[in-house]
Amino acid sequence: MRRLLIVDDEKNIRLGLKAMIQREYRDVYEIYLASDGLEALEWIRTTDIDMMLTDISMPEMDGIQLIKQLQDDPRKPVIVIVSGYDDFSYAKAAIHYNVKEYLLKPVVREELSMAIKRLEDDLLRREGVTEALSASLQQREAYLESQLLFYSTEPAFDAEEVRGKLSPLGLDWLDNGFRVVIVKYAGDIKAMGAHVFQAQVDGLLGKTKPDFDFRFARFFDRNGRAVILTEGIHPCESLILSISLTAEFDYMLAMSGPHSKIESIQAAYEEASHSMKYSLLRSTPGMVLFEDIQHKERQFEVPVDKIKMIANMLGAGREKELSKLLHEVLDIDVIDVYDIVYLEGVSRQLNELVFDHVFHLYGKESVEILKRYKAVGDLYNFVYFQDYVREVEGLLMLVNDYIKTLKSAKIDHKEMKEALQYIHDNYYKNINMTIISNMVSFNYYYFSQAFREYTGENFVNYLKKYRIGKAKQLLETTNDKIYEIAAQVGFENTKNFNRVFKEIEGVSPLEYRNQKKILMDGK
Repeated sequence: MRRLLIVDDEKNIRLGLKAMIQREYRDVYEIYLASDGLEALEWIRTTDIDMMLTDISMPEMDGIQLIKQLQDDPRKPVIVIVSGYDDFSYAKAAIHYNVKEYLLKPVVREELSMAIKRLEDDLLRREGVTEALSASLQQREAYLESQLLFYSTEPAFDAEEVRGKLSPLGLDWLDNGFRVVIVKYAGDIKAMGAHVFQAQVDGLLGKTKPDFDFRFARFFDRNGRAVILTEGIHPCESLILSISLTAEFDYMLAMSGPHSKIESIQAAYEEASHSMKYSLLRSTPGMVLFEDIQHKERQFEVPVDKIKMIANMLGAGREKELSKLLHEVLDIDVIDVYDIVYLEGVSRQLNELVFDHVFHLYGKESVEILKRYKAVGDLYNFVYFQDYVREVEGLLMLVNDYIKTLKSAKIDHKEMKEALQYIHDNYYKNINMTIISNMVSFNYYYFSQAFREYTGENFVNYLKKYRIGKAKQLLETTNDKIYEIAAQVGFENTKNFNRVFKEIEGVSPLEYRNQKKILMDGK
C-alpha cells in the first residue's frame, strides 16, 4: 500500500481531500495529514511517503519552502501542489523544483483523480528505472554519494536510522574507526570551476589509491568541497601526504578527530568543517587537525567598546588612530588564542556596529564602497586572514574619506538654509524629505541627520508645525471653512488636519477659531 501525505493548514480541506481519494482509490493509499510544512517534514523523515499533496500558503513553513527543503532528500515523494493562488509565479517555482502537478482550489474530484493517476504512472516508471540501474556501478556510487551527503550534513537523524541506511551500502567498515577529511581549493573556486576541482580531486584519488591498504569513500558537499572518509585512525595521514605530494593545485585540508561508529558520521563531518574554518588563519595552503584546535579557549568577550570607538572616529581626521585600533581588534596573536567563533563575533560586530551603522546614517553612494562592503560581509569570502584585514582596512578608509567629504559640505549650513526656504515657500504642496534632499544634493540619510542638527526637529515634525502655524493665521484672519484651510496648508484631508492640529495645539481648529473670536469680540 502506498503512503500519501496531505498538507494543508485548513482541517476541512485536509479531510475533504482524504475523503475524495479514499472514495476513488479504496485500499490503495495509507493517508497521513499535516497542517504545515514543518509537520510534513517530520512525517517524511520518519515515514516513507510516496506521494504528497501540499497547499502553498501555510504558517510556519509554506509549500514552496517545504518543496525546496526536500530537494536533496533521497526520500523525496512525488508532489502535487493544491492551491487557491492562481498565480504563475507559484507555478514557476513549482516547475523549478520539478513539481509536475498543480491543482487549483476548489479541487475538482475528476482533476484530482487524473493527477494522482499520472503521479502513480510516474512512480511506477521511477521504480522501473531504479531497478534497471541498480546493477550499474556508476549509479550505485551516485546513490552512495547522495546518502553520504545527506546523512553527513543533516543532524536530525537518530543513530538507528543512520546505521540502517548506511550499513547496507557497504559502509559498515566505518565501525573499524574512521576520520573525515575535507579538501577545498585554496583560491577562487568560481574562477577555477567546480567541475574542474572535482575532476582534480578524483584524479588525485585515482593516482594514489593503489598505494592504500585501507578503504575510503568520498562525496562533494554543498559548499563544493571534497569530503573523504577513511578507514582506520592513522591511514588518513598517508592519504593527506599523498594528496599533498601529487597535487598540481594548492589545497586546504582539514581532518576530524577519530570516530569508531558509523552513526557518528555527522559529528565527524562537523569537526572537519569546524577545523576547515581555521585554514583562514594559515599563511599558506596546508592542513588543520581537529586535535590541534578542539581545546581552543571558548570563554571570551568580543571587544565591542573598541569597535564602537572605530565607528565614532570615522570622518574625524584620526586615520592613524583608526588604523591602530583596527589592528588591535584584529590582532592575530589574540585571535589565535580563542576558538574561531571569537573571530566570527568580531567580524559580525564590525559589520553591524561600524559599516551597517555608518551606511544607515550616511547612505551607500559609492559603487566601490558597496563592492568592498559586500566582500567583507562574510569572513569566509577570503582564503587568508591577512586578505580579510587588508580589505576591512581599505573599506574603513574609504568610508572615512566619504564621511569627511559629507561633513565638509555641511560647514556653513548653506544647504540647510536653502532647504528651509523651500519648505517655507512650498509648505502647501505635496513635499517630502526625498524631494528636498535631492534639491540640495544631499544623501537622504545624511540630510535627515543634518536637518535635525540644524533645526532641532526631525523633518516631519518641522513641516507639521510650520503648516499648523500657517493654518492658525488663516483661522484668525479669514472665514474660510476648515476643509478649505486644511487644503491651503498642504493637508490631503480634513481628518488628518484636525488630528495634527489638536496634537500640536491641544484643541481642534474649530475650537481654536472660536476661542480667538471670543477674545476679539471682548476687546
